[in-house]
Amino acid sequence: MSKESKIRIAIESYRAILSADIAIDGITVVTGENGCGKSTLSKILYYIFKISSSYNVLVAENLKVRLDGILRFLEIAIRDVRQTDRGFRNDLMKDLDNLNQILDTQTPTVDILENLLFQLDRVNLLVNLDTKEDSKMAYRRLVFVANDLLGIKENYENSTRLPIEKLKQKTTDIFDSSFKLLKSRNTFLLKNELEKVFHTNELPKKLDVLEIDQTLLSLKDNKLSIPYGIQNTIYIDTPMMLGEYSDDNPHWNYLNDLLLSNKYVNTNEYITNIIKTEILKGDVKYEDDILSSMSFSFSRNEDGKVFDLLDCATGVKSFSILQMLLKLGYINSKTLLVFDEPESNLHPQWIVEYARIIILINKYIGAKFFIASHNPDFISAIRYISEKENSLNSVNFYLAKKSGVSYKYEDLGIKIDPIFESFNIALDRIEKYGI
Repeated sequence: MSKESKIRIAIESYRAILSADIAIDGITVVTGENGCGKSTLSKILYYIFKISSSYNVLVAENLKVRLDGILRFLEIAIRDVRQTDRGFRNDLMKDLDNLNQILDTQTPTVDILENLLFQLDRVNLLVNLDTKEDSKMAYRRLVFVANDLLGIKENYENSTRLPIEKLKQKTTDIFDSSFKLLKSRNTFLLKNELEKVFHTNELPKKLDVLEIDQTLLSLKDNKLSIPYGIQNTIYIDTPMMLGEYSDDNPHWNYLNDLLLSNKYVNTNEYITNIIKTEILKGDVKYEDDILSSMSFSFSRNEDGKVFDLLDCATGVKSFSILQMLLKLGYINSKTLLVFDEPESNLHPQWIVEYARIIILINKYIGAKFFIASHNPDFISAIRYISEKENSLNSVNFYLAKKSGVSYKYEDLGIKIDPIFESFNIALDRIEKYGI
């Protein structure tokens, strides 16, 4: 490698990538032709650090999903058994709502498990207290729901009682698996996420992440430790993600949730003022106002006119996202920003401005960047503006070179001539196909 790196990722034999050993310690730019694996690297990095730094939260979310059937059973029982004392039913529903809130906000504990088991016992008592003839249909449905959760195929019409003890055992087993995940911090969640993102159950032959030469992640050893240098990760692949939620792109949802927090602490006024006065010539903000037709707005400096940011040009959105993240304090020295072709929606002049803002954020705040790009203006701007800002030692360039049907990533250090040699292929093709 061109210089000692505090954090690096090594990957072999995955999709288009034959091999890559890449530093993540400052501004890292990877380039290469379409289909060489740049986006694959971007997504892998995002999910590695998203999962490793939010591991306990993700285990809790996974637990809540797996408990969905049990919680639904409890709600059905409380709502359907109507002949029993109304006050008792209301107390049960309040307790179930509180339990749902706890599961949404807390790491799994034995106390939460015991709370849920207690709710199952109370619901069983509720059902047994209801002896009214017209409650038989509700009872039959509860037995059917319980049996279906347990995978029991017997005729629910002939059952004489709810299989509460079996439901309690299933609940305990679900919690036990979460407790094991918390204790072991194995790579199950990461493997599961990679399979979903890339629509395949194939995993890299090698995937390691190291911090100060200590292994943080190893798929081979099933190890996922806690990172220090990167504690929050933001992935931006298009400015059109602003205000858009997508089941297929969970990183869009995460970004929008950050931007909707509306708690301004401004990470660096020097940089936000450059964006406001020199580039956008206006200011952006989010307002949680039900009387307003706009949530994200752009106010023009020249005349104070306010526009719906979601209707503004993509270039304005690109800078606005960075501006809001800075104002909200979500970009700091422990942040990794992953950009996939950030220049694709920018005018050539703004491509240079965007590179400049990236360099200033790294220089003055210390945030790390991983950027996939194949734009010569952007790559030149990163190289030469960082040199002028005396921060060239924070920059690394990598070029994907074809090897058979796959690509090896070559560490160029701060050299960009080999990158431009690869760009010259386009000029050759213009000469070939042109006049």
